[in-house]
Amino acid sequence: MSSSPSTIYLVTGSNRGIGFSLVSHILASHPDAFVYAAARDPPKATALEELSNKYPGRISIVRYVAADAAGNADLAKVIKTKHGRVDTVVANAAIVRVSNTVLEATASDLEEQFTVNVVGPVLLFQALHALLKASASPRFVPISTAGASLGSPPITLPINIAVYGASKAALNYVTRKIHFENEWLIAFPLAPGAVATEQFQDAVAQDKAGIFHRFLEQAPPRAPDEAATLLVDLIDKATRETSGGAFIDVDGSRLPW
Repeated sequence: MSSSPSTIYLVTGSNRGIGFSLVSHILASHPDAFVYAAARDPPKATALEELSNKYPGRISIVRYVAADAAGNADLAKVIKTKHGRVDTVVANAAIVRVSNTVLEATASDLEEQFTVNVVGPVLLFQALHALLKASASPRFVPISTAGASLGSPPITLPINIAVYGASKAALNYVTRKIHFENEWLIAFPLAPGAVATEQFQDAVAQDKAGIFHRFLEQAPPRAPDEAATLLVDLIDKATRETSGGAFIDVDGSRLPW
């Protein structure tokens, strides 16, 4: 086992969008941190490879496929061998489809989004449980969305995110349950707000009602780098007392479940 950095991060879905910006910001702002940057297909993660060249010895590009239990176990073995622990896990990998009402939702759409957005983080937590417990300050933070809130305006609007929102609401539940089941852990779902990623632009394009366009006119989305700065700061400063088991927004406020 090599000498250990002060903080060891794992970020899933790190080859693009918010995930990539999270990895970039951590490496740039935390000179003594090490990042496991997880991507579905590491050989094709050219942007991460550029970061690896820029920050030699401080990043490892690893394979992560949501809900792949065997793959998660292999990932855990890699981390255990190299560092023996993981301090902060950001479960960012997700899938979003803006396409169906509840009436129109298909079984395959439900299965796909719940598998990636709910089963994926749960199996990841299970695989990394022992490595998190080996940390002096462990954090498990899935990236959620304000669109999953049952008490906020988005649920009342004609935005066809029924399946996506439901999957993230389920993710919120299991994350809160993780908080209560593990008194030694800081765990909470974190909503990044509107971020100008490729996935977000696809969602806007799929919005036939034009609701997203009206939102954007009132509040333009943040750039990924700006969002990453805010998110990492919230994650790093989080304690069990201030954030554990809560639904936290990118501005630090608490969102209604």
